[in-house]
Amino acid sequence: MPHDGAGLAALYGGPAALEEKLDAFFATPERADKKGTYSTVIHEMLEARAIRMGQYGFSNQPAHHIAYLYNSAGAPQKTQAVVREVLQRLFVGEQIGQGYPGDEDNGEMSAWYLFSALGLYPLRVGSAEYAIGSPLFAEARVTPAGGKPFMITASNTGPDNVYLRSAMINDQPITAPSISHADLVGGRLHYELSPEPSDWGTAEPAPSITSPGEAAVPLLDLCVVPDGPAAALFDDDSRTEFALTGEPIAWALDEPATPAFYTLTSGAGPADPTGWRLEGSLDAREWFVLDERSGESFDWRRQTRPFKIDRPRAATHYRLTGIAADSGAALAEIELLA
Repeated sequence: MPHDGAGLAALYGGPAALEEKLDAFFATPERADKKGTYSTVIHEMLEARAIRMGQYGFSNQPAHHIAYLYNSAGAPQKTQAVVREVLQRLFVGEQIGQGYPGDEDNGEMSAWYLFSALGLYPLRVGSAEYAIGSPLFAEARVTPAGGKPFMITASNTGPDNVYLRSAMINDQPITAPSISHADLVGGRLHYELSPEPSDWGTAEPAPSITSPGEAAVPLLDLCVVPDGPAAALFDDDSRTEFALTGEPIAWALDEPATPAFYTLTSGAGPADPTGWRLEGSLDAREWFVLDERSGESFDWRRQTRPFKIDRPRAATHYRLTGIAADSGAALAEIELLA
């Protein structure tokens, strides 16, 4: 979802509606009095209550990107305010993590701090740009491993100057709340800060999969309710699994659909399928190949891997056939996404 901010805004009714939702998110207090499906109130709930930033569970990694979503709501000044509050208030120590506002899992808290202190954030992981936030320092020099160093400078730095009045890369103005990796590396990024919000970053939308103003078309898991032993593959529970015998695994939908992706989840045991064909049919008699794989592997137990369908085509009946696997191989889940 962080890759498709404009799509998310469209689902809420537009950028202003997404901004309103984010405002409510940060304004609704976490009271840590609802345990949900857990047996007790868990530490993430207590930590979210302790930091006093509404429903923002910053101590848990799935929330790290949320502050930067204001960039997709046409309100980058609110991203700047939230990010700077986290930088200045949540990493000071005391009793919440003694310097970290939550678990420092594989260095993600430190990474969030370092990126955000530079005024950057890899919101769309794997893409070629960074979201812009609010830098802490007047000057920073970054030397990427194997890459060209670059400079980040800021004027009017200070604890109260959290808002961007302007941003420039190599003396050229930046008008969107993002910067490309190619422009950044080897260059000089300069921010001008101010104690008051401005309309900087609102002239152009933040990068997104969905174009601004278009309807979002998120992928949906096609519902399958099969009978028999293979039902374990469609119960949304990877703790159940189906032993592979080499025979086809078949299932059907209520109406034809054209899936774009499918996922397979490995089982609990050491053996996995290495090859297969995904086939489709409209009548369960004449079958056509949608996708074919060989030499595949799963890196860990109960890993969900997505596969893009090579030849999408509408079908009602589906089957996984030609399954190549060692003895004892199993699958835990199959999903079609359309």
